[in-house]
Amino acid sequence: MHHVVLDDLNLAYYDEGAGHPLLLLHGFTGTARSHLGDLIDHLKTNWRVIAPDLRGYGASRPPFRDFPPDFYQRDADDMIRLLNHLNPGPVVVLGFSDGAESALLVAATRPDLVCGVVAWGVAGVISAPMAAAAQQWLPVSAWDASRASWRDEIIANHGADQLAPLIEGWAAAAQAIYAAGGNICYDQADRIACPVLLLNGDGEVNNLTTDFFRLAERIAHCRATIIEASGHGIQFDQPAQLRDLIRTFLEEELCLN
Repeated sequence: MHHVVLDDLNLAYYDEGAGHPLLLLHGFTGTARSHLGDLIDHLKTNWRVIAPDLRGYGASRPPFRDFPPDFYQRDADDMIRLLNHLNPGPVVVLGFSDGAESALLVAATRPDLVCGVVAWGVAGVISAPMAAAAQQWLPVSAWDASRASWRDEIIANHGADQLAPLIEGWAAAAQAIYAAGGNICYDQADRIACPVLLLNGDGEVNNLTTDFFRLAERIAHCRATIIEASGHGIQFDQPAQLRDLIRTFLEEELCLN
């Protein structure tokens, strides 16, 4: 991995392959490899793939991850700083879950840096079910076997000492965002000028379908698709279909062969 320190920002990132640059953003409690490793390996055969561990996650420590109510925009601003440092030219930003929301914010904040977005596990808002579900994660000390795989993933990626702070921090931020009206990137989405592909699984629970399509309608050049037989992590549940959709978007929609 490469490392860069930009003032208070310590980022570790992969920079692999050659061709048009793609920026890949992982989701909550993940890292670039744990959430997007197979996709990185697939895409780097044709394109340049830049895939950071987001601030406070994985190799991008210290400091440890925290969750102020504006953390989605903070992640977007971090990615803008990374792009300004690397100067790769206009990128396609691909994001999963929290990374999907921040991918859209990068495009809305700096449309000159972005020529396309693929985002999945996304809604643009914190819904009431999402805020309520996050409260059901607490206390972390009461987690049982139903959350064992998630617990093990967090410990493997970030250490046992970060299990409770990550879960408690995100739950508190979700509650604060919801109390303030719920907006993550919906309000800013009409500033996105590039083509966008939004994808959600038909088994999504807390990213509501109504919010998903409402977000799509706010983006001028957007195609929104529901993926069958998939939950939140389409890259895990339907990896081949996700790869095909991304390639079609890059090659046919954006003409990036």
